[in-house]
Amino acid sequence: MTGRCLGLGFLLVVGCTISAACSKSSPSAPSSAQPSASATPVDAPHVVTDEPLSSATAFELTLREGGLRLVWATPDSGAGWLRSAELAQDGKPTLPPQKPAVPARGLGKLTDLAAASLGEELALAWVDQGKSEARAEALVLSGAAPGLLDLGAAALSAESARGNIVLASEHEKGRAMVMWRGLDAPCVDPKSASPCVGFTFRRIRAGAAETTGLPLSVPVPCTSHSVELAVSQGRFHYGVCTREGAEPVTTMFSIQYQPEYARAEPLLKGCLPLGTVDVAGQPWLIGDCHGKRKAATVPLTDERVRTEYVDAPQVTCTPERAELRQGRFVLTLREPRADLQAILPPALLPTGARAGWTGKSLVVAYVAGSRLETRAFACQGGTLHAL
Repeated sequence: MTGRCLGLGFLLVVGCTISAACSKSSPSAPSSAQPSASATPVDAPHVVTDEPLSSATAFELTLREGGLRLVWATPDSGAGWLRSAELAQDGKPTLPPQKPAVPARGLGKLTDLAAASLGEELALAWVDQGKSEARAEALVLSGAAPGLLDLGAAALSAESARGNIVLASEHEKGRAMVMWRGLDAPCVDPKSASPCVGFTFRRIRAGAAETTGLPLSVPVPCTSHSVELAVSQGRFHYGVCTREGAEPVTTMFSIQYQPEYARAEPLLKGCLPLGTVDVAGQPWLIGDCHGKRKAATVPLTDERVRTEYVDAPQVTCTPERAELRQGRFVLTLREPRADLQAILPPALLPTGARAGWTGKSLVVAYVAGSRLETRAFACQGGTLHAL
C-alpha cells in the first residue's frame, strides 16, 4: 500500500485491507532479567512489591497529577485485584500500595495492561485470558465505584506479548479511546489468500463504553505490538502491523475532522513497531529495524515522511528537563509524561520495562523474578545518573 489521501468515509466505514502479518514477535517481551547497563553504576533497585502479578505484562506506569503512578494486577480475579502506588522522584512509592475498589474479573490471567490519565480519573484496559477465550475489558477509576466494561472478544496471545490492546487519552473530553486485536473476521478483499483478523475501537468513560467507527479487518497481524494508537492536537492516529512478503510494515491511518482530512501511510517497512512518541505535537512511530531503532513521523497532511535512526540518541539534561537527540529527532522532557519506553536507549531499560518522566527524573518500572521494581535517573553534571 502506498501513502495517499483518503476520504473519511473510506477510512472509517470500509476499513482498509492491509497485506499479510508479521510472523516474528516484537523484541519487547518482558523478561525476569535484571536491567542492562545503565548510564552509571546503580545502587539496589526499589522493590515496589514482591506480591506475584497476574502476568508479566500486568503492570503499567502512567501519569498522575504532578508525577507518575504505577498500577498492577494480582493473580486474584475477585474484587480488589488492582494495586496502585504513587511514585516519588526517586521511584519509591510515597505510601504503601493502595487497593482501589474494583469489580471482579471473569476469566483468568490479566495481560497487556494499559493505562491513561483522564485528569483526576484513570482509564485502564487489558485482556482477560482464560484457557480457550479472551475478552478485552476496561474500567475508569473515578469518585464513584467503577463498573467493569466488557468491550468484546479478544485474541488469545502469549502472556508476555504487549501492544495487542492500546489506550489513548482524550482527557479534555473525559474519555479514552481503546483499540484491540479481536478474532477471525471476514476480509474486506474477498480474494485475500490469508484469513483475516478483526480490530475494534471503543470510547470509554466512567461506567460506559461507546462504539465508534467500524472495525478493521486485516490478514494475520503481528503477534505483539499489532496496534498503535495516538491522539494529538485533535487528530486521531491508529495503525496495524502486518507483513508485506517477508517484511513487517506498520500502516498508520491519520484522521482530522475539522477540516475533514484523512491519510493512510505504510511506515518503517522491515521494522517491528515498539510504540509511538509525541514530539511537540508530532507523533513519531518507533521501530526495531534488525537491531537498530528507527523513528518515522506519522504525517497527516501532504508533508513528506521523515525518518531518523534513534539507536544511539544523545541524552543531556538539567535539573528541570532532559533531552534526547539524534539527527532531526529531538525529544525534550519537561512536564511529567509516560510511555517513553519505545524511545529510551536500551542501556537505560531492562527488557519489557515501562518508563516515564516525573518532571525532574526518569523512572523505569519492570518485573524482576517475582518482584515489581523501579529505578530512577536524575540529572547530575548534565547527564542522567542512577539515584
